[in-house]
Amino acid sequence: MAFLVSSGVPERDAQMAMLAASRFTVGCVLEEQADTGAPDGEDLPDDLPVIAHEEAFEAGLALILEGLDQRSAAPGRTSSAPAPT
Repeated sequence: MAFLVSSGVPERDAQMAMLAASRFTVGCVLEEQADTGAPDGEDLPDDLPVIAHEEAFEAGLALILEGLDQRSAAPGRTSSAPAPT
């Protein structure tokens, strides 16, 4: 979090980014552990690609980071949300 704030990310955005990334990570781990076997594609519709856990995790994390980058780069942006009351 200190790295994000020192890089110019507003503190509230840094907090929310860390929370989102940690919850996303835990969710991915739970999904991977719950998977009894990698899908071979036989039970999936033809238009639904088979995606490995690691590939899905990396793509999802990239989306979180890209969103944080865009939010932080927005002109006049000082915080993503009001502080909790």
